[in-house]
Amino acid sequence: GYYGFYNVGDEAILQSIIESLHKENPNIELVVLSNDPDYTRKMYGVEAVNRWSIKSVYNAIKNSDGLISGGGSLLQDKTSVKSILYYTGIMGFARMLKKP
Repeated sequence: GYYGFYNVGDEAILQSIIESLHKENPNIELVVLSNDPDYTRKMYGVEAVNRWSIKSVYNAIKNSDGLISGGGSLLQDKTSVKSILYYTGIMGFARMLKKP
Protein backbone atom coordinates (compact mmCIF):
# COMPACT_ATOMS: atom_id res chain seq x y z
CA GLY A 1 0.00 0.00 0.00
CA TYR A 2 0.82 3.67 0.06
CA TYR A 3 2.09 3.63 3.62
CA GLY A 4 4.42 6.03 5.40
CA PHE A 5 3.26 9.05 3.40
CA TYR A 6 0.99 10.24 6.27
CA ASN A 7 -2.16 9.92 4.16
CA VAL A 8 -4.93 9.40 6.71
CA GLY A 9 -6.97 7.08 4.48
CA ASP A 10 -4.09 4.78 3.60
CA GLU A 11 -2.83 4.75 7.18
CA ALA A 12 -6.34 3.79 8.36
CA ILE A 13 -6.39 0.91 5.88
CA LEU A 14 -3.02 -0.27 7.20
CA GLN A 15 -4.27 -0.09 10.80
CA SER A 16 -7.32 -2.13 9.82
CA ILE A 17 -5.22 -4.78 8.05
CA ILE A 18 -2.88 -5.06 11.05
CA GLU A 19 -5.76 -5.36 13.53
CA SER A 20 -7.55 -7.98 11.41
CA LEU A 21 -4.44 -10.11 10.98
CA HIS A 22 -3.59 -9.90 14.69
CA LYS A 23 -7.14 -10.93 15.52
CA GLU A 24 -6.69 -14.07 13.38
CA ASN A 25 -3.18 -14.79 14.68
CA PRO A 26 -1.82 -12.73 17.59
CA ASN A 27 1.70 -14.03 16.91
CA ILE A 28 1.84 -13.04 13.26
CA GLU A 29 4.92 -11.05 12.29
CA LEU A 30 4.22 -8.31 9.78
CA VAL A 31 6.58 -6.34 7.59
CA VAL A 32 5.25 -3.20 5.91
CA LEU A 33 6.76 -1.51 2.86
CA SER A 34 6.86 2.13 3.88
CA ASN A 35 8.05 5.51 2.70
CA ASP A 36 9.02 6.22 6.32
CA PRO A 37 9.88 2.89 7.98
CA ASP A 38 10.72 4.48 11.36
CA TYR A 39 7.31 6.17 11.51
CA THR A 40 5.52 2.96 10.50
CA ARG A 41 7.40 0.90 13.11
CA LYS A 42 6.63 3.36 15.90
CA MET A 43 3.04 4.03 14.87
CA TYR A 44 1.92 0.42 14.31
CA GLY A 45 4.37 -1.78 16.20
CA VAL A 46 5.35 -3.76 13.10
CA GLU A 47 8.57 -4.22 11.19
CA ALA A 48 8.92 -1.91 8.19
CA VAL A 49 11.32 -1.59 5.28
CA ASN A 50 12.01 1.23 2.89
CA ARG A 51 9.69 0.78 -0.07
CA TRP A 52 12.23 2.49 -2.36
CA SER A 53 15.00 -0.02 -1.63
CA ILE A 54 14.49 -2.78 -4.18
CA LYS A 55 16.91 -5.03 -2.28
CA SER A 56 15.03 -4.53 1.02
CA VAL A 57 11.66 -5.10 -0.63
CA TYR A 58 12.88 -8.23 -2.41
CA ASN A 59 14.39 -9.64 0.80
CA ALA A 60 11.26 -8.87 2.81
CA ILE A 61 9.13 -10.78 0.30
CA LYS A 62 11.69 -13.58 0.01
CA ASN A 63 11.65 -14.09 3.80
CA SER A 64 7.87 -13.90 4.09
CA ASP A 65 5.07 -16.43 3.94
CA GLY A 66 3.07 -14.22 1.59
CA LEU A 67 2.23 -10.76 0.32
CA ILE A 68 -0.80 -8.60 0.93
CA SER A 69 -1.12 -5.81 -1.58
CA GLY A 70 -3.75 -3.68 0.02
CA GLY A 71 -5.28 -0.31 0.32
CA GLY A 72 -6.91 2.19 -1.94
CA SER A 73 -6.51 2.44 -5.67
CA LEU A 74 -3.05 0.98 -6.10
CA LEU A 75 -3.43 -0.37 -9.61
CA GLN A 76 -4.17 2.83 -11.46
CA ASP A 77 -2.38 5.10 -13.89
CA LYS A 78 -4.24 8.33 -13.16
CA THR A 79 -1.56 9.82 -10.91
CA SER A 80 1.37 8.25 -12.77
CA VAL A 81 2.27 5.23 -14.86
CA LYS A 82 4.99 4.60 -12.27
CA SER A 83 2.34 3.62 -9.72
CA ILE A 84 1.06 0.65 -11.69
CA LEU A 85 4.61 -0.40 -12.54
CA TYR A 86 5.68 -0.25 -8.90
CA TYR A 87 2.78 -2.29 -7.50
CA THR A 88 2.77 -4.89 -10.28
CA GLY A 89 6.54 -5.17 -9.78
CA ILE A 90 6.01 -5.95 -6.10
CA MET A 91 3.45 -8.59 -7.04
CA GLY A 92 5.89 -9.90 -9.65
CA PHE A 93 8.53 -10.43 -6.94
CA ALA A 94 6.00 -12.41 -4.89
CA ARG A 95 4.99 -14.49 -7.89
CA MET A 96 8.61 -15.15 -8.88
CA LEU A 97 9.35 -16.22 -5.29
CA LYS A 98 6.20 -18.39 -5.24
CA LYS A 99 4.60 -16.46 -2.39
CA PRO A 100 0.82 -16.28 -2.18
